[in-house]
Amino acid sequence: MLPKFFQKFKLIKGRKTMRNVKFHHDNAAPHKCKLVTNLLEQEKLAIMPHPPYSPDLAPCDFYLFPKIKKLLGGKRFNSIENLARAVQSIVESIPKEEYIKAFENWQRRLKLCIDVDGEYFEGLM
Repeated sequence: MLPKFFQKFKLIKGRKTMRNVKFHHDNAAPHKCKLVTNLLEQEKLAIMPHPPYSPDLAPCDFYLFPKIKKLLGGKRFNSIENLARAVQSIVESIPKEEYIKAFENWQRRLKLCIDVDGEYFEGLM
């Protein structure tokens, strides 16, 4: 999945490498496995580490997953493939502007985290 993403990103951005692209690393176990870390090193991505136990700083946790849960809440799927298709459909239907707002919110959250010296801040948003 990541190699395809990197290829598409390079094509869209007119880049030959991923060097100096900042990658927000949320410390999820699959993202720390040797295969992924080797790929990130090979691509020379600049890793932005994520503080442990900080879901309020991960765009997937404060924006994307709640949106998916809300839209799929109460629905049942007869296979993992059907669930995956439903999730993919939701992700693809989100307008670009919403993603931009989510990442602007992410930047505000990062600044707030710095301003409160890393303390919990969810109620301050």
